[in-house]
Amino acid sequence: MRLVKYILTFLIAFYLGFILFMPKVHLYYKAEELLKKQGVVIDNEEITTTPINLKILHPIAYYEGVDFARASMVKVTPLIFINTLEAEDIELLNIAKRFLNVSINKLKATHSILNPYKIKVNIDGSFGIATGYIDLKNRVAHIDIVEPKDINSIRKFLKKGEKGWYYESKF
Repeated sequence: MRLVKYILTFLIAFYLGFILFMPKVHLYYKAEELLKKQGVVIDNEEITTTPINLKILHPIAYYEGVDFARASMVKVTPLIFINTLEAEDIELLNIAKRFLNVSINKLKATHSILNPYKIKVNIDGSFGIATGYIDLKNRVAHIDIVEPKDINSIRKFLKKGEKGWYYESKF
């Protein structure tokens, strides 16, 4: 019984130490490098770290040289078993704004190792509240508009289903 207690204590201490001393900034730069291969560049960011998360202040995202989105803050919490990304005050810019005139107050994406191919998404925006998922295995994004407000600007992208409006796309 004592051996189990010591092993469990060691595993918990190792997990907490790994999270606290994880090189979060280096992970961010590696993710930025992978995004760059897809044509996405993140610029103008200020990076701050805490023992548990990484905050990126005022990032601007560019796709193939054109700025398409800006956020006031993005917070990444890498807990290994459950990872979250939270973004606040996302504003679409230039061509993206003409194409899709919405603003997003809060976006939360959650990834769990129990279901490694799905990312859960919760969005609160000018169009209302939406929930959904991104299926990485089947390459499908599905977003349900749970509480619609003003969906006129995005109605052409939505489909009407049994539960209400939704967006679905393959990538």
